[in-house]
Amino acid sequence: MTEAEFLNTVGLFLIGMVRFSGFFINMPVFGESIIPMRVKAGLSALCAALLLPHLRATQILPELSIPGYGLMIIRELALGFTIGYVVVLSIEGLRFAGELIGMQIGFSFVQVMDPESSRSLSIISEFLQVFTTLMFLIFGGHLLLLGAFARSFEIVPLAGLQLGSSEISEIVRISALIFWTGLQVSLPLIGVILVSDVALGIIARTVPRLNIFQVGFAIKIALGMFVLASLLPLIQDLIKKLLTTALEQITLLMGMMSG
Repeated sequence: MTEAEFLNTVGLFLIGMVRFSGFFINMPVFGESIIPMRVKAGLSALCAALLLPHLRATQILPELSIPGYGLMIIRELALGFTIGYVVVLSIEGLRFAGELIGMQIGFSFVQVMDPESSRSLSIISEFLQVFTTLMFLIFGGHLLLLGAFARSFEIVPLAGLQLGSSEISEIVRISALIFWTGLQVSLPLIGVILVSDVALGIIARTVPRLNIFQVGFAIKIALGMFVLASLLPLIQDLIKKLLTTALEQITLLMGMMSG
């Protein structure tokens, strides 16, 4: 191996590690704050080393100035971060659904500290997050994501990232999935709670002596838990669909970024 080939190999490894670092910083499960940065850096280095033979065969490190290489590092980090962000939106959508459900059944005041994101969440939101994470791992979502990310070096070569207004608009459109996913999961329960509120209102008018507030609170919790348990198989299918959609969106977005 000549000196030029050695320097090209080292450069490809470092740039590949930078792209993987942006991915692992924002990837579901591995990107959580509970995972030490040394572990993320080690995973990034390992993935870059495993992919290095492919990079040597398909990529050529461009000759740039020092500011050019600095800009290239920022672009590679942005690419990895964006790909992970698309998948994180799926989990965030179910967190949003948990907030809506908790507010409807009276659990919004029950807050727990999420050790992964270091913020307070409602207990229903935390439950849906844990359920989504487990389903993500059971379905092999982390392996599918790593495979899709490895293909990013073919779709978007090194120093080939193009980030314009159309790409930003696509990312904003994908961000709307948070609200759409949250509404998909929570609307059945919201409808049931609305019907129960109407029924309780009629009972309160016909039986004024009944403490409808105390009775209604217990009824809402019981109905909410029953409907949520009934929705879990559907949520499981929704997670599969969200994972497939996220992979398709990642491929589409990388194609747009390749220019």
